[in-house]
Amino acid sequence: MKNCLLLLLLLMVLNSVRAQDSLQAQPKSIVTLSLSPLISLAPRFKAGYIHRLPGRWWAGMVVGYNAGLYNTSYGTPNYRLFEVRPEIYFDLRPERKLKHLASIELFYINHTDHFTTDKYYDKVDNVYYRYDFADYKRVKTGFNINYSLLYYITPRLVLWQKAGLGLRNRNVAYSNVTNRSQSDQWELFEFSDSDFIEKEGSYWNVNFNLELNVAYKF
Repeated sequence: MKNCLLLLLLLMVLNSVRAQDSLQAQPKSIVTLSLSPLISLAPRFKAGYIHRLPGRWWAGMVVGYNAGLYNTSYGTPNYRLFEVRPEIYFDLRPERKLKHLASIELFYINHTDHFTTDKYYDKVDNVYYRYDFADYKRVKTGFNINYSLLYYITPRLVLWQKAGLGLRNRNVAYSNVTNRSQSDQWELFEFSDSDFIEKEGSYWNVNFNLELNVAYKF
């Protein structure tokens, strides 16, 4: 009798654990808000909307914007950035509370600024220049293959962790350059950590994506 009661108790515990990991009702929509707008060298506020499609598919869009909030190492009060990211998700665990999502994401970023007393590398002339004033524009396009984990804080509030790898093209242009002069100290800039600011021209490279968001489902 004692063994039967122990077995019954064990079955009840296992059933409770399984129930905790099962979704009572699938949401139809999710809104997201980025928790890390200040981590990026080109920061922006980002919010998104995701809608459930038939089967295990979801479709969403994230929009980012910033005007005036800047990283003091690279930006100025003239900093402006707009970003859009459409994304298609596939639910790897549709019946579980701890969600695993695979997705493909396209992105477009338009970043403008106005710099003073700085330098840049001209890819066409293969020359480093200094200047007094210059208008800066960066357009970044590409795609990521992402993997996401969703942790439930409450039945509707979710912590969304995302990591991805992809390919991107960065196109940087300088215009309205005042008092431009060739720099003889080009060695100082070769290994700069601000290539996306200082190197004019078009460049292809691998793209890494790390995101942390808070999400609300309804």
